[in-house]
Amino acid sequence: MTMTINKRIISLLFALIFCVTLATPAFAADKVSENDSRIVEMREEIAKLQQEAKEAKKKRQSIESQINDASATAMQIQSEVYALQSEVNAYQSEINALNSQIAAVEQELDETEDAMDNQKHQITATQELLAQRLRAMYMAGNVSTIELIFEADNFENLLNRIELVARIAKHDNQIVKDLKDDIKELEALGEKLEENKVVLQDSKDEIVASQAEVKDAKAKVDSKLSTVESYLSKLNKEDAQLKELEAEASKQEAAYSQAIWKMLNGISEGDGSANLICPVPYSSAYISSPFGGRTINGRSSFHYGMDITMPGADQNDKRIIAAGSGTVLISSNSCSHNYRKYSSCGCNGGYGNYCVIDHGNGVIAYYAHLTKSYVSVGQVVNQGDTIGILGCSGYSTGPHLHFEIRTNLSGARANTAVNPANYIHVP
Repeated sequence: MTMTINKRIISLLFALIFCVTLATPAFAADKVSENDSRIVEMREEIAKLQQEAKEAKKKRQSIESQINDASATAMQIQSEVYALQSEVNAYQSEINALNSQIAAVEQELDETEDAMDNQKHQITATQELLAQRLRAMYMAGNVSTIELIFEADNFENLLNRIELVARIAKHDNQIVKDLKDDIKELEALGEKLEENKVVLQDSKDEIVASQAEVKDAKAKVDSKLSTVESYLSKLNKEDAQLKELEAEASKQEAAYSQAIWKMLNGISEGDGSANLICPVPYSSAYISSPFGGRTINGRSSFHYGMDITMPGADQNDKRIIAAGSGTVLISSNSCSHNYRKYSSCGCNGGYGNYCVIDHGNGVIAYYAHLTKSYVSVGQVVNQGDTIGILGCSGYSTGPHLHFEIRTNLSGARANTAVNPANYIHVP
């Protein structure tokens, strides 16, 4: 469908140039009737453009519905991704905590092993000390307790010797016993620490396995999200293409309508003042308030422009296009009062959000009451370019475009407002 509309627009553009050239000699053109074959042909082409634009809009509405559904799905999947990532992070926190505990246990095991080695060294040292004592006693001839007893000079000396021997034996035995008891306690502590380490490692292994499952689930959801986002990108691209086609069709329709108007009124193509097209590119657009005197809210005033509106304008989604090529002189979005009002909010002298374009040949056009101006000062625009959105900003009792043309920008009649009806044709 895209290629078909593009080809038709190109062919219609050439047909338009050809027909307008035939209908408008260099300086003047004769009026023709509605039954003129060239006008009939152009009206048929307009009807085709309207039908194709209608079909494009219908398809775009369907695509936008799919975009909404896909966006909702993407948001739901993204929520799943966030939840799974949170779960992965929680598992990682547990793993980090267990790693810290395992490291602490391993450090305590190392300290316990060092303590056991130290106790073993003390036992060895004590045993060596006992052996040295026994050798000394042997070398002195006191090799047995009985000998020590019989060598006593008297009974008191005997008791003292017996007590000394008992104390030495008891002391040495207690040292060895205490050291062995300490080693047993350290061995028990080491076994308990090893058991704790195994339990911690098992817990860590289980959590790592659970985390791997969640990561795998997240990878699948990520893949699903990527697919939906790719589909959404494709829909958005197609939607943008259809919008562009609709805009181009509207632009061509306005150009055809302008050409027909010129032919019916015998206006020459060479007349620069007649080369503008309707800035509200919709077949349902109409003039709600013409140029000239009028009465609003019981007060008479002079209307220096033409108000163009259309059914459904309250939607604030209607494009405003450049009536002709030119350079942007003014662009303002400073008015926030985009609603119906019965007195001026004072923004930009009542124009609200607006732009001014110099279309050349001494013709400057004001585009006022916009919801938003899309152009910037100094920007060069082509005829039919979207320059803003129809709105209700400034002094406006309803959504519409105030289109004003000023000419003779020098001399006695400088900056004179003229009737836009002499320059554009509103369907």
